[in-house]
Amino acid sequence: MRAYPISAGWVLLLAMVLNGSASAQEATPTATNGVTSQDLAKSVHNLFEDFVKVPIEADTYFKVGPRHNVGQSLNIEPVFPFHLNSEWDLIARPNLTLTYLPSPHEQFGLEDLQTLFYLTPSSASEWIWGIGPIFEFPTATDKQLGTGKWSIGPNGALVYSNGPWFNEILAYHLISFAGDRGRAGVSLTYLEPQISYNFESGWYVDTDPEMTFDWKANSADAWTIPVGVDVGKAFNLGSRAMSLQIGSYDFVKHPRGSARWMLRVTVTLLFPTTK
Repeated sequence: MRAYPISAGWVLLLAMVLNGSASAQEATPTATNGVTSQDLAKSVHNLFEDFVKVPIEADTYFKVGPRHNVGQSLNIEPVFPFHLNSEWDLIARPNLTLTYLPSPHEQFGLEDLQTLFYLTPSSASEWIWGIGPIFEFPTATDKQLGTGKWSIGPNGALVYSNGPWFNEILAYHLISFAGDRGRAGVSLTYLEPQISYNFESGWYVDTDPEMTFDWKANSADAWTIPVGVDVGKAFNLGSRAMSLQIGSYDFVKHPRGSARWMLRVTVTLLFPTTK
């Protein structure tokens, strides 16, 4: 089995990059509908901004398994804000991933579906927080691609935004409560700190490592810690606000047999909402 379905995702993203880059040459730091290019760049990162966001991320993983194979994944993690009342908003964030896994046995298919919720105050601006539950459903199309368990846990986020800087930390902990009795239980902690500097032109530089700790694994395989950087640009393509970014991360800690480093390309579409 080959990774052609994921490679098609790469082709789509690169086509959007080439198309968007040509139009982005005309982008300026002037305001469009009251939103500057710098504001738009910060909105790309901000989970609690008043945008429906649709990030499409293509990842390529290198040096997977004993033969140093290449794996791929395509992730879609849209963000939907709901205005509950004058004081509170609800953010829903489903997470769907399509993966090609080359080792130990070649597989291609869907991973387990996650859905995250955040209850957040409507009036916050500089410091913003949100809390809620996370759910994980055993939707994986192959045993290697999922846990076989129904899982739930606490979920939270904290954001600091000031001037060109945008900082955020996301965290959750998943615990299984039902599912295949022949599979190991789930106890997983996830941490995602983000630090970004956003220029007036709409360009930005950030670091956004997705770290996990598996409490069920032995100590040598428990941590996954990537270190790297992304470079991107937010702009308007016609009437559509969007961003393009590319990044590379080295896994300084990782379970045996997993990837040593990764390359990721992300296209994010932004749809403004009104309260």
